[in-house]
Amino acid sequence: CQHYNVRIAGVIINKVLNEKYEQTKHYLAKALKQAWGVPLLGCIPDRPFLGCPALADLETLFDTKMLSGSEHRYRHYSVRDMTVVTTSLTQFMTTIRKKPHRTLYICHVTRDDLILGFMGEYQRRKKEGKPFEEALIICGRKDRYHLSQNIHDLMAGLGECCIM
Repeated sequence: CQHYNVRIAGVIINKVLNEKYEQTKHYLAKALKQAWGVPLLGCIPDRPFLGCPALADLETLFDTKMLSGSEHRYRHYSVRDMTVVTTSLTQFMTTIRKKPHRTLYICHVTRDDLILGFMGEYQRRKKEGKPFEEALIICGRKDRYHLSQNIHDLMAGLGECCIM
């Protein structure tokens, strides 16, 4: 910065460990001011979701919109918890009940059985008062495959169930 005569307005520290947040903020604010006369503008705590895409990011990436559950478009999903579903409905239902609750499933638009199973699991958990943070991305070439009207109609009453 000195070489190019650029004035630094301040510094923001990223990915600060939660248990060291106050200590880091205090120490670095003091050190930056004393050494270079630059203020610490802020510290951003390390959050597990910072490197994980939100459904809104995937909407932009795939140039599409949420079909259901759009109020949760800023929910983040870890890449580790994304699952492409190519199995039978029975195996999928076993999986969805065992995997972590914040899992993003991906299936092909022709798999009405999996889509209905996903919606059914949402309804089951909702009835039991249990949380449902899973999401489903339905994929397929838009010019070749289409979501059946019956499935589309059933999604209308799902409310918070995240389907894209």
